[in-house]
Amino acid sequence: MFRHRIPLAWNQLTWQRGRFLMAGLGIAFAVILMLMQLGFQDALYDSNTRLHQLLQADLVLISPTARNLTTLQTFPRRRLFQAANHPAIAVAEPMYIRPGLWKNPQTLEETTILVIGYNPARSAFD
Repeated sequence: MFRHRIPLAWNQLTWQRGRFLMAGLGIAFAVILMLMQLGFQDALYDSNTRLHQLLQADLVLISPTARNLTTLQTFPRRRLFQAANHPAIAVAEPMYIRPGLWKNPQTLEETTILVIGYNPARSAFD
């Protein structure tokens, strides 16, 4: 009964070969754009969480007025000493994070960088 089936769907797709090719190229281009977007998203996430991944800390105290990593505000050093006196805390070290300007000595171009200050004798990083 169905011995001589006609591949109707394939015939409809390939009836106009130029149109079929353009549709296939459009779909391939859309897939490439989506994969690029996922790559950019992963790179952005990795670059923004790199500092947090490198910290050897179980608890980090920041000022309640801080909005994000680049606009951190200082808080009284007394709070750090209070935290250090807690019996469950082994070490409490201050860390200062501020944006700074760096001038390339070759091109004299200025770039904003994130400057991190900490005690190198007691490194808080892996």
